[in-house]
Amino acid sequence: MGFSWEEGRAYLEGLLREYGLPFRVESFWDRLWWYLESLSAEAQRLNLTALHTLEDRLAFPVLETLILASLLPEGSYPVADLGSGAGIPGLVLKLVRPELELALYEAYAPRVAFLEGVITNLALSGIRVESKHLGREWPEERFPVVVSRGYGSAEKFAAQAARLLSAPGLAFYLWRNEVEPRGAPEKHLRLMEEISFELPGNRGLRKILILALS
Repeated sequence: MGFSWEEGRAYLEGLLREYGLPFRVESFWDRLWWYLESLSAEAQRLNLTALHTLEDRLAFPVLETLILASLLPEGSYPVADLGSGAGIPGLVLKLVRPELELALYEAYAPRVAFLEGVITNLALSGIRVESKHLGREWPEERFPVVVSRGYGSAEKFAAQAARLLSAPGLAFYLWRNEVEPRGAPEKHLRLMEEISFELPGNRGLRKILILALS
């Protein structure tokens, strides 16, 4: 049986306390709940079936995105999310850090349509979706910050982020280190820091790589 609205909010509030994150659940929970419910309803069609419950989505991609959001520089600036999938981390970043200007790059048409629908239904501004297969085609715009989660490898992310960064340029990668290779991201960007944190319930380690233009 899944979480109710109240149970989900209480669970996320507990995670914020446990991880010492500086966000107020009440400022974004209603929109996040609507998004997660919509995602659950469309997960099979979007080929996003690895996480089956609301608890799993809160404990993994949402928590990881909140930790990422706490590491990003303060202020309002453009951010590119490479391979946004169904909105992780970019759309959740927008809900938690509404001052950010997000460009979500996604190649799979059903996910693009899903993201466009979420943005419309939640009346979000300062966020857009672009249907692009990065590596084959590139946007003209450059970004001071680039992010991604589960992009295939840290090296692949770094290689493509390097094409899109503007100076001074920071790239943040939520590396699913248990299921994808690291490679050598340092071939493309300077590794500034590698941050590790435990996932809830002793479910393993997750890592965030912070990279920069040389």
